[in-house]
Amino acid sequence: MKEDRLRTIRYIRIPDTIKAEGEGFSIDPDKRIPVQLPQGASSLRKEDISLEAIISGMLTVIAYDEGNQDFQYFRSFVLAADPTLPEKLNQAAIAKEQQKDYDFAEELFLAVYHLLPQSASCINLATLYSYIAVDARDRKDDKKETENLLNTRHTLQDGLKRFGENAEILSELASFEAYMGNLEEAKDYLERYLSVAEEGEKKEEMKSLLKRISMQLENDEEIKEAYDAIMLGNNSKAIEAASKFIEKNPKVWNGFFLRAWALRKDGRYSDAKKDLLECIKLGESSSDIYNELSICELEEGNRELAKTYLESAADLDPENLTVLSNLAYLYLGDGQLDEAREYLEKARYISGDDKIISSLIEEYEKTSGEKIGELIHEEIVHNDDDDDGYQAELAEIAKDAEEHHCHHHHEHEGDCCCHDHS
Repeated sequence: MKEDRLRTIRYIRIPDTIKAEGEGFSIDPDKRIPVQLPQGASSLRKEDISLEAIISGMLTVIAYDEGNQDFQYFRSFVLAADPTLPEKLNQAAIAKEQQKDYDFAEELFLAVYHLLPQSASCINLATLYSYIAVDARDRKDDKKETENLLNTRHTLQDGLKRFGENAEILSELASFEAYMGNLEEAKDYLERYLSVAEEGEKKEEMKSLLKRISMQLENDEEIKEAYDAIMLGNNSKAIEAASKFIEKNPKVWNGFFLRAWALRKDGRYSDAKKDLLECIKLGESSSDIYNELSICELEEGNRELAKTYLESAADLDPENLTVLSNLAYLYLGDGQLDEAREYLEKARYISGDDKIISSLIEEYEKTSGEKIGELIHEEIVHNDDDDDGYQAELAEIAKDAEEHHCHHHHEHEGDCCCHDHS
């Protein structure tokens, strides 16, 4: 967009007929000034040169080329020609944004921000980028969504460089990072905001947001501690950390799952099952939960119930190698060879040369006397004439603190089975 717009500019010596005088400003006849080409034109004719075309050209440079050596001269020129121009551009930008003419709105908001830098114009521009990101997400345009989320952050960070510890910009950055799920960064911006913000309803809202984020970070630390302890084989420490989390968050399933995992690894199968069933009661149904339940039931001698739980896990996640291999293991051990082969075929297609699956296949072939043939991979030929529809959707932005997101300023201002889950 930037390069395309700057290519529509031509530079000339200013004609004697053009006047733009203001307090502290006079035209420099030696300066080459930008003129906007008429739409669709590739060259400039004498009759195309007007004050309107010059101001339009200067605004494009002001928007997209702030490092231009004559930037300050162009800025003074347009403000001398019309001191109310920033407000007019701001209103036009808002209208274009509402019409979803985002390219034009961006140029106008950039021009306002560079013409008259203020926290309000910075936030308006950042908000536009956040709207473009949401629109791109809805259209499954991952690249454009990511680009404009970065633009949102960079614009607000640029505002801090220009205006220092500005309360409004710090507030927007805190809300943006919370919205993105970056809670440590959000907490830092919130603390900085609270140190400079005036008392009022907005400050009280941000205090509440900081309290929620701090609690979430504390909870995350306990969850991380429990997970790390399980990975290190310290089940008692994991159970303690998960229990602390559950005490504070009795309606959150994650704590119950981690405690159940540690309890199962500690051999406390009955207690583990209670926590796993609590996860389901709280509305969470995942293949990991049912896989853990199957391991507990198997350890207590309930093989049929163990298989039932694994079947539920396979329904939830048909390509979960852990579940498929555990089902194949159980069916093979119980002599149910048709079922065992079904899951071995599925698992082999997903796993390729996985050693555990290869070992189970060898056992199946010895037991059944049948040979499972070589794995055949289908080759998909892609038609170069049809490249649409192959973009993957980026994970949905976390909705934390959504009510605080940017707003416009419209004014100037398994152990016994073959695979355990990981």
